Amino acid sequence: MTVKKAIKILDWWIEHKKNGMEQLKKQWNYQTFDEATGVAKTLFEMDETIIYNLEKIRKELIPNCKHPKKMRDRDPNGQWYCMNCNLDL
Repeated sequence: MTVKKAIKILDWWIEHKKNGMEQLKKQWNYQTFDEATGVAKTLFEMDETIIYNLEKIRKELIPNCKHPKKMRDRDPNGQWYCMNCNLDL
């Protein structure tokens, strides 16, 4: 799996969690997540923690690389990638 695919999967997962939280908020008629009590509050807090952790993982995967020309190469399929950070270009 390339870094680009991993970032794409994390983006999908984060968006899925956020949409799920919003859907529950609407179904349970909460204006904000702070109004929730009991099980709803526990679910919201767990999802917020999961989203926070996924965003941290995503941030670690995004390289701080300028992709210098001498570090660029093609894979067997012809896709350019950076040999320094392994990101598809």
